[in-house]
Amino acid sequence: MALDLNIDFDEKIEQLARVPKTIRLAVVGAILVLISAGYWFFSYQPTKQELRTLAVRAQELQRNLNNARSVANNVAGFEAEVAGLERDLDLALKQLPNKKQFEDLLQDISTAGKKVGVTIKSIDRDQEIERDFYAEVPFKIEIEGEYHDLARFFEMVANLPRIVNMGSLDIKVAKETRQSTRLKVKGLATTFRFLNDEEA
Repeated sequence: MALDLNIDFDEKIEQLARVPKTIRLAVVGAILVLISAGYWFFSYQPTKQELRTLAVRAQELQRNLNNARSVANNVAGFEAEVAGLERDLDLALKQLPNKKQFEDLLQDISTAGKKVGVTIKSIDRDQEIERDFYAEVPFKIEIEGEYHDLARFFEMVANLPRIVNMGSLDIKVAKETRQSTRLKVKGLATTFRFLNDEEA
């Protein structure tokens, strides 16, 4: 069985010419509507959606670029701020001794007493009280000296590079003569230290 591929186009055109004009226009209109609908749904709409997505992405990238430029323009300011924070941390570390530096602090207090003529009878360390990132290190102190010597001693302790709070002072007369009065002071001093990562 052979397939006959001979199509007479002239005959087909004549058949089409015999179809009423309104039907021909309706068929051509329907074909145009189908082509337009196909273009709309399969080409225009996906492209339009892709353009919207790309526009949103472009805006996001522009915001990121502007933020990066802002940071790049302020690098010197950020570096200065970091340097300032590092200086502040170094100062805080000097004011808050670690365990090793605590013995040095006691030596500084003892030296201050000797310089002004105050006798340090005892310094007894109490139990530490741990806080978030630091610990309070209280110690009982007993000293003896004349009034002005004690005042100079407390001034020297206040001027130490480390924080030392003197509190709960009990002051009594230890010895009184016509020339001078020696006072005996018992109190609780507190210093502070940073907790290391294992302790915090």
